[in-house]
Amino acid sequence: MVSKSYIQVLALLAGVTAVAARGLPNLHRPYLAPSVACATGTGPKGFLTVDDKAHHGAQVHGTFADVAGGTSSACLADTTASVSDCRAVVNDIRANNSTIKVAGGFCLNWWEGGCLGRVCGSKSQEAYEADSQFVVDTMTNSILNTCVSNGESGAAADCADVSSTCGRYRFSLQAYEGI
Repeated sequence: MVSKSYIQVLALLAGVTAVAARGLPNLHRPYLAPSVACATGTGPKGFLTVDDKAHHGAQVHGTFADVAGGTSSACLADTTASVSDCRAVVNDIRANNSTIKVAGGFCLNWWEGGCLGRVCGSKSQEAYEADSQFVVDTMTNSILNTCVSNGESGAAADCADVSSTCGRYRFSLQAYEGI
């Protein structure tokens, strides 16, 4: 027979353990925001979110294609993101200095100031994997220099409809509005 005192001690230990575990990341959640809030941004470590197709239905202001590289890009809606904040995001991604890998249907996100950079993998594949330098070059040449510098958010993908989830990947630079 289990005594009432023994059950109370077990209940107390379970409660203490549950409170202590609140500070640990929940690995069963598919997406995690940074556990420590940063005043200016994420730094080189991005955070994972579900691909919510943030640009779905966005007005496309101009479409550009890089036939040799197989990348299409488009300037989307007007943005409040500054070139300097987006350049900081690109530098955060560059600091990874290795392969970036994201599960299909999810996005890795980096933000600095008022700019959010996203690297999304298509739902049609298990994971998208690319060298961080490819991501940085594509974001810089196809989005930062052509769209953000003109006050517009932008996206680049390996298919013509950059506002959809077609292809294997989609990169974007847009205004950061919080989590």
